[in-house]
Parts: sequence; C-alpha cells; structure tokens
Amino acid sequence: MTLNTNARAEERGTRPLSLASLNKEDASHSETGFNNITSEDLAEAAQKELDTIDPAERARIRRKFDYRVVPFGVLGYLVAYIDRSNAGNAKLLGLVDDLELTGNRFNIALSAFFVTYILFEVPSNVCCKYFGPKIWLPVIVFLFGLISMCIAFAKTYGDFVALRCLLGIAEAGIMPGIAYMLSTFYRRHELAARVGFYASFASLSGAFGGLLATGLHKIPQWGIINTWRNIFFFEGILTMISGVAIYFGLPDSPATAKFLTSEERAYAARIIELETLTSRHAKIKKINVIRSLSISNGILVVGEFCCLLTMNSLSLFVPTILTSMGYSSVRSQLMSVPPYAVATVICVAFTILSDKLKMRGLPLLGLLPMGMIGFILLLTVDTVGVKYFAIFLTMAPAFTGSPTIMAWALDNSAGPAVRALSGAIQAGFGSIGGILATWTYTTAQAPKYTRGHAINLGGFCVAFVAVSVAILYFRWENRQRDAGKRDHRIVNKTAEEINDLGHRHPAFRFTT
Repeated sequence: MTLNTNARAEERGTRPLSLASLNKEDASHSETGFNNITSEDLAEAAQKELDTIDPAERARIRRKFDYRVVPFGVLGYLVAYIDRSNAGNAKLLGLVDDLELTGNRFNIALSAFFVTYILFEVPSNVCCKYFGPKIWLPVIVFLFGLISMCIAFAKTYGDFVALRCLLGIAEAGIMPGIAYMLSTFYRRHELAARVGFYASFASLSGAFGGLLATGLHKIPQWGIINTWRNIFFFEGILTMISGVAIYFGLPDSPATAKFLTSEERAYAARIIELETLTSRHAKIKKINVIRSLSISNGILVVGEFCCLLTMNSLSLFVPTILTSMGYSSVRSQLMSVPPYAVATVICVAFTILSDKLKMRGLPLLGLLPMGMIGFILLLTVDTVGVKYFAIFLTMAPAFTGSPTIMAWALDNSAGPAVRALSGAIQAGFGSIGGILATWTYTTAQAPKYTRGHAINLGGFCVAFVAVSVAILYFRWENRQRDAGKRDHRIVNKTAEEINDLGHRHPAFRFTT
C-alpha cells in the first residue's frame, strides 16, 4: 500500500500541493508585506491531497478503528449511563423508604449529580487532552464505578447526596471525552455515526438497566446489601472491570495504534491533519479557549441543552411515568425496555444517514417533531395504550438529538485543543438541562405530570428553533468564505498564527 500522497497526485496529473507548504509560503509572503494566497488556494491544496486518498484503503483503516476503538467508547458510555440513571430504577425498589427521601429529597439528590457534572466538565476534558484519552477515560470509568458501588452502603439522605456529587465529578468527562477521542481517529463526516453509535447506548442502557435492576434486586440479602443496594453494588463492580478493559484495549491515537502498520498510522494521522487544517497537537492555550467560545458553539449549545433536558427527564423518570399509568414497580421496569430498544435502533440508523448525507441540521428538523407529537399525546390523551405509544415517539428524538448535535459541534471545530474544549462546552452547558430534568417530574404532579410533559414539549420546540438558526448561520458563513470575505484572516500572519486559526481559517467549511 503506497501512502505518498504527492506521488499519487503526480500519477493523476495534478500538482502535488501541500496545505502545510502553502501555509509556510503564505507566512513568508506576509513577512514581505504581501499575500497572494487565497482561501481557495488553501482549500484546493487540502482537497487535492484528500482526493488522492484511496477509498478502499481508508475503508480498511476505518474498519480497524470500528473494531478496535468504537467498542471501548461504547463500553464506557454504557456503564456511565447505567450508573447515573440507576437511581430511577432503585427509587421504585426501596431506595426512597430506606433513605427517607421524603418530599423533594430524591429530586435534590438527582440535581446534586448535575451540579458537579457541569462544573467539572471542562476541567475533565482539559485533563483528557493533557493525559490522553487512553489514560484519562479508564481512570474516570474506574472511579465512577467505585463511587456507584459505594452508594450501596449509603445509610442516610446525606450519604446519598454526597455520593451523587462525587459521581457527577467522576462522570463529567465521559461524554465529551469519548467524543473527542473519536474525533482524533475519524474524518468529520465519519464522526456522527460513531458518536451516535456510542451515544445510542444511553438509550440501550435504559433497556439493559431495567432488566438488570429487575434481576439484581431479587438477589437474597447478604449483610446489609439487599434489594436496591444490589443494583448499585454489582453495577459498580461491572463498571470498574470495564475501566480496566478500556485501559488495556484503547489505543492512544492513529499515530500510535499498534494494530495498524507504520504506513497506515502515518496515513490515518495525515488525514485528520488535512481535515482540521492543523498539524499540531499543542497544549491548550488562551487562544484555543477563545476559538471554542464561538457563535456556532453558542447556537448549538442551546439545542444540546434542550435535547439533554428531554433525554435525562426520560432516562430518570420513565419507570415513574409508567407506574402512573397503573403498572406495578417491577412491570414498569420491564415495560421501559421496548421504547429504549427502539430509540437505540433509530439513533444508530439516523446518525449513519447523517454521515452519508454529510448533513446534521435538516435530518434533525425531520426528527424533532416526532418528540413534540409524543408529548402532546401525553398531555391530551388518557388512553393507556396511546400514552405508552407516545413514550416511543418521545424517546427516539430525545436520545438521537444530543449525539447528533455533539458530532455537529466537533465537525465545526478544528484543532485538537479546540475540539476538546468545544465538546466539553457542549456537554457542560448542555447538561444544565439535566438539572432542570431532575425537577420535571415531582411527586406532587402525579399521576398526570402535566408540568413535566409541558416542559419537555417546550424543550423540543426550542431545539427545533436552535437547529434552524444553526443551519442558516453555517450556510451564511460558508457563503462569506466562498466570496473571499474571510481571506483577511491570513494576511500578514505567521505560519504558527495561521495554524492556530482552526475553524476560523478561511479554507474551512462548516457542516450544515
């Protein structure tokens, strides 16, 4: 397999341009006071080199990543979501009575998780960038597994709240950390399917978690561990084992992946450099923070907030909603499985389609109305069968919207440091919706939960507007760059300054 892209270009009769050489040429021109390299030249240089990529070679390397990288991201996110949402299962199996979670205490404990989760989102992803995903992801997985196991020994309301706070700190970096890790292995329009695949396990964790909780709570008492305590104890141990497995199985980067040949490693690393218009993996600097606080990230974080609001509401309270329909506690756990399973299938299929179309926004605009209809039915219909069907309608967009927007934000952020920060900002500020989610369904609202359904309906409506605005903005900005109105950003700049532009580089085009 030949990986010399300049040689390939010569064979095809094209000039062997290099984006890096163009940036250097541009910098030397700027030192003499003129600049005749335009964004079209830079975009052409990058595209010509990308065009020399053999699709069969790329597909072969991509399949290796799919088999050796994605499974560990899936495993980490699956156990994380089980550990954060199993309180909803435990609530119906004795947790509330044993820890005296009267009034709004249960909701307060759920909120405690999201407070620390949000506060530590960015610091955790900075650590992920500094130590590398291979080190950081296994560490936090092991830690939140240990904390989850400790919840089994909680004796008071205060114990439960404190441990939920610690769980939030440990889990803060898991979603943006995995997304950032995948962005270092995959091209921009390969990313949504992989992010969607691992994030779909948030919905699958609901199905699996419900079945697991039903089985674990029946284990006979041993010491102080019984019923709901079995859920936290054994799920925590499984999570710690998962952390060890991730450490030994996850590669650090394409350039160091041992399952690739030396040529494949160089080839895979070069592709990522071309697509992000940067070849440096520098430490996070002030300019990277500024780049991550972009208008595009601000628009998308509104959509992420709304999607995480509905996703967390459903993951925490679907068993409670089903109980209000007249099902027993154990049957509610089992009845929650089919909606989660369907949401998983739709999430995977939708994100694959999104990558095929190289679009994020328009497919979302087609999916979000399904969730609106679902909550309208829950608000207006009393028939149990129709209300159960409505839960299916709400679950699919709730669990698909968040990973799609996360992938969209990473698509439109260039440079490893900026991508790491952008992912953390999306998950961090978006997770404020998680705090609101813990208060959408309170005991006082039972059994209709009108306020909870109305809040989530509003969340889908706002998400629809945010996605629409994002599409319009990205299309407008691409037109500005096509017209050369951003070329001034590389005038009189050094090669290092040009390299730091990231997605502000005039040759960069946003995914819409």
